[in-house]
Amino acid sequence: MASRVGIIDLGSNTFHLLIVDFLDNKSFKEVKKARSFVGLAEDGIENLSQKAMDKGLEALASFKSILESHNVSHIKVTGTAALRSAKNKDTFIRAVKENLGFDIEVINGDREADLIFKGVSLLHPINDNHVIMDIGGGSVEFIVVNKGANIWSRSYNIGVGVLHNKFHKTEPIAKSEVTDLVAFLQSELKEFKEIINNVNIDSLIGASGSFEVVESMNGNLISTEKISEVSLEDYWRVSSRVIDASYEERGEMKGLPSSRVKLIVVAMILIDVVIQMINPKKILISPFALKEGLLSELYS
Repeated sequence: MASRVGIIDLGSNTFHLLIVDFLDNKSFKEVKKARSFVGLAEDGIENLSQKAMDKGLEALASFKSILESHNVSHIKVTGTAALRSAKNKDTFIRAVKENLGFDIEVINGDREADLIFKGVSLLHPINDNHVIMDIGGGSVEFIVVNKGANIWSRSYNIGVGVLHNKFHKTEPIAKSEVTDLVAFLQSELKEFKEIINNVNIDSLIGASGSFEVVESMNGNLISTEKISEVSLEDYWRVSSRVIDASYEERGEMKGLPSSRVKLIVVAMILIDVVIQMINPKKILISPFALKEGLLSELYS
């Protein structure tokens, strides 16, 4: 295995690049990190728009330049929900191969959840009872941890791009739209609810940019190398403020990146529903997820 490795995660909303050096003690040191908000699932995960595919190719061309400038010899590229579901996914995968030389491995939902669990486990000793939640543009992954063991995991096609297209039609979001969205989520997550009914959950561990927004809107620096905590009180304050605001008002909110303004409302409603289901004692935020899970496999 080469000592310098590049991981590219083609999420349904955001493309991520991570370059690391493997160290002798089987850990790794971050060399470079980059991301690009492509929005592959912006118009739904059933069909990728030409605009989204063009943005994706542009982002990957930029990543390739970064990889070459850092002399990366081993590159791993994975695709998730949008590239699992889109009818025209092969058009994009082929264009990436022909134009940039990248081979994309499209992973299924079970594999994605397993990698997220491995990534989070690198930072946090998973020895209690937790729900790990990773919110993407096309899908959301849940991992239920009981006494340190991964007892159940599932990927649902209820990512923020999907939910926004289906429910968020007005600004601010209408109460009827919120009601419909909550009812939809409660129906979709019936199996998840049945599983966690038998587990006394200590914490909700969020592994996504939506959770990082809560941290930044509370005036905290987003950690890149350790687990951080947000109180439930601070979470509910941010959530209600975001959900009640118009697009323009959200655009003025301190700590809310412009790239998150459009989709953050449905993300907050989704997290609201999950918190009410599992009743955690606290919320933890992990900067490690799928990419780091892949690294843990590579260096082991």
